[in-house]
Amino acid sequence: MSELIFEVEQDGGWLVATCHDPEMATQAESLDDLGPMIRDLVSCRFEPGDPQRTWPIRLHFVHDPVMVAPA
Repeated sequence: MSELIFEVEQDGGWLVATCHDPEMATQAESLDDLGPMIRDLVSCRFEPGDPQRTWPIRLHFVHDPVMVAPA
């Protein structure tokens, strides 16, 4: 099964989600807001009945958070 893969990066106070195949992007201030923005982008990008409109959406976080253990 195919899927849409969005790379998610922090840019200042924004999360920017970019899909490279097909090319599309959106942004939001929080992860809670990013999901609905991506779903809306996909539904606007593809016509009803287009199989890509129903593909799973995978988020790939380019910069995973790093935690430091207390000394």
